[in-house]
Amino acid sequence: MQARETDIHMRPPRPLDWVRRRPLVADTHLGAWLVVLATLPFGLDSYYDNPYIGLTTWDPESLMGVNYHVYHVAAEAAMAGENFYTAHPPGQAVFEYLYPPITVLAWYPFTALGWTSGFALFTAISVLAAAVGAWVLVDYVESFGHELGWVDVAFVFALFVLSTHAFGSIYYGNINILLGVAFVVGFWALSAHRETLAGVVFSLAALFKVFPALVGLWLLRDRQWRATGAALLTGTAGLLAGVALFGLDLTRYYFRVVPGERSRTAEFVGGYPVDGFAYMTVQRPLSHLLWAVRPEATYSELVVLSVAVCAGAVAFFYVDIDGQTERLMAIFATTVVTVLVLPSLRWYAVLVFLPLVALAYVWRTGPGRGAFLAGALLFSVGETPETVVSSVGGLPDPLAGPAVAVFSVTTPQTLGLALALAGCAWYKLRATDSRIVAALRTARSRDTL
Repeated sequence: MQARETDIHMRPPRPLDWVRRRPLVADTHLGAWLVVLATLPFGLDSYYDNPYIGLTTWDPESLMGVNYHVYHVAAEAAMAGENFYTAHPPGQAVFEYLYPPITVLAWYPFTALGWTSGFALFTAISVLAAAVGAWVLVDYVESFGHELGWVDVAFVFALFVLSTHAFGSIYYGNINILLGVAFVVGFWALSAHRETLAGVVFSLAALFKVFPALVGLWLLRDRQWRATGAALLTGTAGLLAGVALFGLDLTRYYFRVVPGERSRTAEFVGGYPVDGFAYMTVQRPLSHLLWAVRPEATYSELVVLSVAVCAGAVAFFYVDIDGQTERLMAIFATTVVTVLVLPSLRWYAVLVFLPLVALAYVWRTGPGRGAFLAGALLFSVGETPETVVSSVGGLPDPLAGPAVAVFSVTTPQTLGLALALAGCAWYKLRATDSRIVAALRTARSRDTL
């Protein structure tokens, strides 16, 4: 595929060059620093206030490491020839394995250790992956011509391990940081014209949690056929390998039972309650709208409505991707839709890190930037809707009512991403208007001549 003028021309980052040429502070990036640093207070507070974190204070019976413990127990059950979807840690019956069959192989090596030692090793792997993700993301941003210093590197690394969106993955031992890094590497690989690598990396992320497969929308829109083919081959091979190793019945069980139990679909009927599970999804506000209009509606209708809303948003940003900023906005819309179209926890927000951070650095001026930054700041609020409603209820009367009404039906993270997308949409609309005006002026001048 020939490179277009708007493509990002990159070479693989060379570690020694990357280190030697980097100053402490290369330039002032106030907007980007604000976006990244705003995610840290809630995350640091979560680490500080948790009594179970520490080498001498950790209680293995607490929820610390519970997700990893599930992986560990599932691998042991699989190795024993048992149904690993019904295996769970002692005393934690509500936690079960939730990924397609083939993925359980990833946890086999960890069974050589006790689960607590395995959790410590997996945490170290996640932190190391975060360092790689920060390195690649910084290199990605610098490909746009913006030099970053060690301060920027430190901020981006902190985003991956200390932010409010990363805390849960570290504390519970979940794989979300690895998925976020996979997205960073995948988009970097696309920009470096390494389409096969991008497709494989994206597909591996989707093999674990399935919904990251929605990044395929961007691969199709950008006509990344080699990446699309590599992703399809990798995903299909993974599913078939799961059937070959664990049998067709277990694969059927996964697709028929596991996703439905995970999504708590019944709670959305009639409008998702403010004190419900802290899902970050457009289905929360849409559930209140749908059942206000159609009291007899079903959950399936809510899914169709959420898909329609998200598809419309993506289609809007996919119309024009000629400029670098427009391409970043389209990637941002893709990742936002990926985490919002279905019920997702805020720990999945790591999937939007690359376009969010890149836009914060690259998009320096223009209409909509203020709304984007405001949305990014709201996105950094790491509280549940119930807590936010309790807080905003103490605002003065003209503000309390509307604030309570808004945060009763959505999360700060969802509203923040929506506001950031609205800022991007405003930029695109104004840019389109400017091009139309310029074209009309050019046409008139030609007529005059």
